[in-house]
Amino acid sequence: MLRAYPMPEHETERMATLREFAVLDGMPPEIYARVTRLAANILGTPLSVVSLIDDDRQWFKASTGVEASDMPRELSFCAHAICQNEVFVIEDATQDERFSSNPFVTGEPGLRFYAGAPLSVREGLNLGTLCVLDTRPRTISDEQKQLLADLAATVVDTLECRLIIDREERAKQRFIDAIECLPSGFALFDRDDRLVACNQRYQTMIPGMTEFIVAGTRFEDILRRGVELGQFPNAVGDEENWIARSNQTHQTPGHLHEYALPDGSWVAFQERRTSDGGIVGFSYDITALKQQELELARLAWTDSLTGCMNRHRFMELANIEIDRASRNGGKACLMLLDADHFKRINDLEGHAAGDEVLKGLVQRWHRVLRSHDLIGRIGGEEFCVLLPDAGIEAASRLAERLRASIADLPFKFEGQLLRVTVSVGVTAFGEGDDLNALMRRADMALYEAKEAGRDRFMIKAA
Repeated sequence: MLRAYPMPEHETERMATLREFAVLDGMPPEIYARVTRLAANILGTPLSVVSLIDDDRQWFKASTGVEASDMPRELSFCAHAICQNEVFVIEDATQDERFSSNPFVTGEPGLRFYAGAPLSVREGLNLGTLCVLDTRPRTISDEQKQLLADLAATVVDTLECRLIIDREERAKQRFIDAIECLPSGFALFDRDDRLVACNQRYQTMIPGMTEFIVAGTRFEDILRRGVELGQFPNAVGDEENWIARSNQTHQTPGHLHEYALPDGSWVAFQERRTSDGGIVGFSYDITALKQQELELARLAWTDSLTGCMNRHRFMELANIEIDRASRNGGKACLMLLDADHFKRINDLEGHAAGDEVLKGLVQRWHRVLRSHDLIGRIGGEEFCVLLPDAGIEAASRLAERLRASIADLPFKFEGQLLRVTVSVGVTAFGEGDDLNALMRRADMALYEAKEAGRDRFMIKAA
């Protein structure tokens, strides 16, 4: 009569370990089949199996000479072998009361001989066996037992390697899932500054660059390709220096570096060194932040009524232009413009009318001035214009056009026409001049224009 199979001492732990290896399902790898062929050949048996013992079944991971894929645990010789820590041998099953009534002994295929080496991942935890079987009684030498045990150890090594690989693949997938969930772009560069991994947000942060931001690419090559494709407008005209500066910033992480893109958007990169000398970086779309900064700067720099520069911003940029002219021996001219009898407009027509006139002055002058000329409101109805790279003759012509643009056409306000004129004082940059000197001379010229009857320009030489 068939006896119940024995239970290993640490069955619960053994089953948990078996499930951890996750090798019960799926097609058997070829390496296990090779082991069964080797075992059958070395021991001269027609049958060989790599088996794994589950709760109630024996599963054949690979086999030679056996067509079945599993069998009940209570009929399994291997269910007894996994309770041993050495090769388990049955020389003649018909003479062993534990197996003499087994249907695989009494019926097909008529098993007689069995030798099974436990697949031991550690002491007492045997997941299954590598076994050889024969339909005739036989003995096995100690050397053959050792060979069978060595082959079983090879199977265990394979299982453990597969487990390590599976763990690494799962860890890699968890890493990928994690970085893809980040709200920012993420990239990891190795110590040679080659891209190891990045998420999709990082790849698509710079339009047109996705196919070049791939593992193995050096950061400098990413920059260079972006410059070639015109993705970094600030690099135009200074490409090599821009690449060198940007790469140097990247190589000394810790600072936030920002890039303007051709479509008007902005991206920022924040990077840190890893312990092995690599670089981990995060990228952000900062377009909204930049737009806010620009708007705040515009409000800080702009006269709220007329839209031209306020006094502070005008003086700042005008000083830069005067310094440039002084260093390079260049030319520049400055004008002061003042609306004639402006107080009378406010007194007679009201401040709303006066405001409309001031806005109208700037609008008309913008149509006359060059794009790089500077204009700012420096007082109530007084404006200042700096003309870079312009001599006194060109400035005189422009002063007359500015004056005429106001005098020749009245302003409309609430159904009435408001006639306005302006007086202009003009001076040219001379050796040793600074902005204050120019403004003093232009103010004297403006005073002379008003004394001469207004609605005209006067020039004060250096």
